[in-house]
Amino acid sequence: MMKKHFVGILMIKRRYIKKKKPNPDFPYEPIKDTLSWQDAQSHTGWLTFEQMQKLGPAKSKTKGWIFEETDEHIKIFGTYSKDPDDKSIEFGEVICIPKNWV
Repeated sequence: MMKKHFVGILMIKRRYIKKKKPNPDFPYEPIKDTLSWQDAQSHTGWLTFEQMQKLGPAKSKTKGWIFEETDEHIKIFGTYSKDPDDKSIEFGEVICIPKNWV
């Protein structure tokens, strides 16, 4: 908050945040903070007994936009490109995560 002094009187300048209007050309909601989820891990080589005991799912975090969310999964993307001519959107860094992994 910014404060200004005027002739012995303390006046506070208030800032208001405007709510963003939905963009019909880009209807996807951003992930609020990060999406934390577990991912499968694999090894193609030989592992010792101790390495097998320590092996578990990878802990992952993702930021981006939600493309689709159902009871079974969530589809997200991290980058996108918009064609200036036909306004179509192409998606990059796409992942579909089962809900029981989140």
